[in-house]
Amino acid sequence: MEHLDFSYVLSSTLTPITLISGVGLLLMTMSARYAHTTDRLRQLLKALEMTADPGKQLSASIRLLFQRATLLRKAILLVVLSAACSGLLVLTCTVEAMFGNQLETLKHLFLLCSVGLIVVSTFYFALEVNISLKALEITIPRDEHNK
Repeated sequence: MEHLDFSYVLSSTLTPITLISGVGLLLMTMSARYAHTTDRLRQLLKALEMTADPGKQLSASIRLLFQRATLLRKAILLVVLSAACSGLLVLTCTVEAMFGNQLETLKHLFLLCSVGLIVVSTFYFALEVNISLKALEITIPRDEHNK
């Protein structure tokens, strides 16, 4: 095996490593929203057990929170898969540099998957934010809507 140029390996893996870092921040944000959503859902379920819900406001809020949690779970899964693809891209770049194999197609595939999964995850995240606005609208008194 010939001499491995560390600077070449580092430069070829810099983009996917940066992508992993950005995905980590997105994952942290989504996880915090998911934790808040599930906590709020548990609170509303407990409140529903203790009181009657004549206007069905609690039931509607619970349904929207469950939809939000479902969307966030999907978005989180897609972001984690994106990070895994980025990790595989780093591994592929390192193996290519170490053994001199040309793995361009595999690298392109992992990069495409990683970015594509981020895009789809962001779509789910945007849907969740939209539903959170609907849930907020339920809690605002009707006379405030008309102002």
